[in-house]
Amino acid sequence: MLKDNIEALVSHLENMVQAKTVVGEPIQSNGKTVIPLLSVRVGFGTGGGEGSAPQQGVGKGEGGGAGLSISPTALLIVDENEVQVYSLNQKGSLEKLLQLVPEVMTKMGKNGGSCC
Repeated sequence: MLKDNIEALVSHLENMVQAKTVVGEPIQSNGKTVIPLLSVRVGFGTGGGEGSAPQQGVGKGEGGGAGLSISPTALLIVDENEVQVYSLNQKGSLEKLLQLVPEVMTKMGKNGGSCC
């Protein structure tokens, strides 16, 4: 029974963690493609036991649990001229990326496109 539970748990985890989970869905706008890159962490555990007590009888128990954490680590920005990678793990990198947003919006507007 414990073996069946472990196999079922691992099977469900395999279904949840796919290539498109680690590489997010591309977002396209005005000739640029933004692809989020994600970090995936998975942990699981199972346990079981049996016992008997003179006045309470025989007991048996099993249990299991799993956890999944997904967090963005970088953005891959692709256009016809270049590919850029913006890390979100380095201290201050998110702030730097947010500072670039007005510049990107201005460039998109000059090329006759809109962001939204």
